[in-house]
Amino acid sequence: MTAELRGAIVPLVTPFASDESLDLPALSRLVEHAIDNGAEGLMPTALSGEGPLLDEEETLAVWDSVFARAAGRVPIVPAIIAMTTRRAVSLARAAEQRGAAALMAAPILPELYSGRSPEDACSFYADVAGASGLRLVLFNYPSLTGVDLVPPLVARLARIDRVRYIKESTGDASRVHDIQRLVGDRVEVICGAPHTALESLALGCRTWITGLLNVVPRSGRQLIRALLQKNDLALARRIYHRQILPVFDVLRDSSNPTGTLKAGLCLQGIDVGVPRRPGRALGGEPHRALGEHLRALPALESRTEAELGPFA
Repeated sequence: MTAELRGAIVPLVTPFASDESLDLPALSRLVEHAIDNGAEGLMPTALSGEGPLLDEEETLAVWDSVFARAAGRVPIVPAIIAMTTRRAVSLARAAEQRGAAALMAAPILPELYSGRSPEDACSFYADVAGASGLRLVLFNYPSLTGVDLVPPLVARLARIDRVRYIKESTGDASRVHDIQRLVGDRVEVICGAPHTALESLALGCRTWITGLLNVVPRSGRQLIRALLQKNDLALARRIYHRQILPVFDVLRDSSNPTGTLKAGLCLQGIDVGVPRRPGRALGGEPHRALGEHLRALPALESRTEAELGPFA
């Protein structure tokens, strides 16, 4: 599938059984839930999917399950977050063999003695881009990777063949127009943060990829439609404030992002288990607050759908 990446793309959580093994039947149910609720693409094994905690065999098993269940209905963009270029290159080839629409990759580049050079990131992305014919999504998450893909560095990376997108996840919406001014349409900026989507979409992003969309895929698509199709800022603001940000509030205040996402899905009847240890389940007041919001959410989404019309 070679469609352009657009709209709400869900970086799927990875369901685990009680012994922390993969729960692939639950993953199949999650794929259906996401597509049924408006997901316009799926991204397995990203941070939301605990990708860095999976070994290569598990990663490929997750990909195979997602590709099989999606069955070509939406683009699949596997995520590779790797400690070594060798592993990233191997997985890039595997993604292409499975029919991926594109590939998101990030190097984990922490250095014990000093910071990494931007040349390390450039070398990594050049090698991964050369390993397949897939379009490549850069992933900027400096606290994970150890290197910040600042706009001038993005301009350098834009010279690499097949680099077409950057998932900008710093939460700094000004990065959107800073990158756009430097690289034009050579690299498209994807909003990669849960709390800057309204600003980023208004600044020209056409795609949103964030873990929150596991829990609110329909609301995420409604937000994008309100801004990019209806040009209705007031409606977009209402969707964002009332339907989406209450989930982000729990995620932020609990300091438990993956636990929040998995709890949100379980509360909606999609049992995906809990995070791999040392991750933890969401409990207490955050769980109660999340449940209260999700009980009210269907009515809010129905009201919004009446104004927007159902998505095709």
